[in-house]
Amino acid sequence: MTNDDVSELQSIWDEARASIDQGDYDKAVETYRYILIRYSDEPVAVEHANAYLGDIFLTLRKLNAAENHIKKAIALRPEKPDYHYILGFICSIGCRWDEAIGEFEKALDNDPENGEYLRGLGWAVYSSGDKTRGLSCLEGAHRLQPENANIMTDLAVAHMSSLNVDRAVEYAEQAVAVDPTNAVAQDVLEKVRRFTRLLRQDGTNEQA
Repeated sequence: MTNDDVSELQSIWDEARASIDQGDYDKAVETYRYILIRYSDEPVAVEHANAYLGDIFLTLRKLNAAENHIKKAIALRPEKPDYHYILGFICSIGCRWDEAIGEFEKALDNDPENGEYLRGLGWAVYSSGDKTRGLSCLEGAHRLQPENANIMTDLAVAHMSSLNVDRAVEYAEQAVAVDPTNAVAQDVLEKVRRFTRLLRQDGTNEQA
């Protein structure tokens, strides 16, 4: 690659990043696809372009395209943990829990102290039916990243489904306190509070 190529490629990366920051995903996708064509003989450029496309399509919930591109990135750099995390996330959305667990475990093999990766594993394990191990992973993720609202939200949902309503309320309230603008956390808190009221009403009715 010549110096001119390096300069052009850096400019293209900057352009693509600016498009993402502005929410113009169509422009970003177009730019990364151009890189795949223009620099098809440069493995590093191809790897990164595919990884970014995988992440964008995941954001857009275009899961087939996301999986296609992130797998191409993994093929070029299988030791990269965040690539496996993205693929694990894609599998989780599709309720492919065994595949998701495998990908999150690969991510953690290369970055064992990453709370977000452990959160992904915990949610996949819990959703697969192993609630004890799943909660243990989620609690471990919370210890690694105690200010992560997404981890607390997952813990709230898990405890609610296990009828541990006091813990569910505690985690949901903490998540909203840490990140008041987090719409998912707010929604979960509302659902947890409503579920708690209904559960306590049922208990009162049974006693009556």
